[in-house]
This record gives sequence, C-alpha cells and structure tokens, in this order.
Amino acid sequence: MLKLIHNRGLGKYVLAAAGIGIAVYFAFNAYPAGEWAGKKFLAFPGGPQLLGFIAAAVMGVLILLLFFYKEYMREDVQEYSRVSGDPSFYRAFKLFVWLVMALEFCSVAFRWYLLNWSILGFVLLAFGIVGIGLTYILGKVLHAQVNRPASVAARRLREEAGRQVFEDSLRYLPKLNIGQKRKVAGGDPTPIDEVRDVKGKQREQEEAAAAARQRAVDEETKKNEEFYRKMVDPVDFLDAQTTNPQTDRLSQQNGRQR
Repeated sequence: MLKLIHNRGLGKYVLAAAGIGIAVYFAFNAYPAGEWAGKKFLAFPGGPQLLGFIAAAVMGVLILLLFFYKEYMREDVQEYSRVSGDPSFYRAFKLFVWLVMALEFCSVAFRWYLLNWSILGFVLLAFGIVGIGLTYILGKVLHAQVNRPASVAARRLREEAGRQVFEDSLRYLPKLNIGQKRKVAGGDPTPIDEVRDVKGKQREQEEAAAAARQRAVDEETKKNEEFYRKMVDPVDFLDAQTTNPQTDRLSQQNGRQR
C-alpha cells in the first residue's frame, strides 16, 4: 500500500485529475453567467439553459487547454515567431493566456454577484482566485513531470536499479554463514554474489532436469499412443503384417513347398 501511494508516477495522474477538477469547477461557474445572458437575450424556450451549457463547455475546454497544452503551445508559437521574425504571434499567445484567466475570474465574480455579495459568494470567489493560480502553476509542474529531462530519467533508472539490487540481496542474506555475513557487514558484497550464483546454477540444473523428465514423459506417451493406434487400427495392422520381413519369408517358403 505504501509503495502504491509513494510512487513517482502517481503524481502525474493526481495533477491531471486536479486539472480536470479545476476545469469542471470553472465550467460550473460559467453556466450561471451564460444562463443569465440567455434570459436577457434569448426568447425561445430552453434558450437560457442552452447558452448556459455552451458557456460551461467553452470555459471547460479553455481551462483544459490552458492546463494541459499551454506549454506545448507556447513552445510552438515562440519558435514560429522567432522563425518568421514576427513577435506578434507570441504576444498574441500571452494575451490568450491572460484572457482565459480573466474569464475564470469573471465567472467566479459573477457568482458572487448572483449571491448578493454574500460571505458564501466571497468564499467561492477566493476559491476561484486560487484555482486561477493553480491552473497556471500546476500546468507547468505537470508539463515538467511529463517531459522530464533525459538525465533525470537516467538517474532515476540507476537509483531504482540500485534499490532493487539491495532488495534482491536481502533474500540471500539468511542463506549466508557467519563468516560470509561478517564480510558483508564489512562492506564486501562477494558472499552474496557467490550464494546467488550457486542458487542460480542449482535452479538452472533443476530446470534442465525437469525439462529432461518432461521430454522423456512426452516420448513415452508418444510411443504408447502410436502402439495403441497400431493395435486398434486393422488397416495399419494388415499393412504391418504385409511389410513384415518374417511374414514375407514364410510366404515364399510355403510357395516353394507347393
């Protein structure tokens, strides 16, 4: 259970779940604004609810885009601006980020207005402001974890290999004698390697012996099946009698006697 919780890879999924939760929260906050605007401008039945759902969907998509893909978009747009020599593209991207964050703030501020500037509305506004910051910060953290440098990945691989070496060595420790344990306590890993090599050879020998026994059983089974088939199949029996050299000699002798 502890290994499941204390897992480096689990953090990425937790951050992704947090991003989805933030997007859903702001989508719910955008729905009242769309519904209110629909009541003012849409006269057909169901129009306010439709506009509320549209506002919620647009807000949710924008938050997901900002949380999961902002850094990829920034790299692409920044490189395009550099190659084309036109910095307006990168300025437009930064403006896009600020406008989405402004929409987030407006959605939670509008909820505060609908709640008549109450304490509950203020709490929701505070949650919204924190969520705006988390959208930016957690998005960067998730991007760094998903796209970790090769040197970091290599270091973690080496560390994990070292931990597994020690964990595997603990299994051989009870099989050491006192002298070998003294060597290990003194920093000499040779006794563990020796015991591991012996156990490995024994396991290989046992596997080879088991494979040989299985081959013998298979050959014996095949012989028995072939013998049974010859005994119960009259066609094969007659063919065997016909092609038997002893039967041919007896037939020739009988022919000469006649």
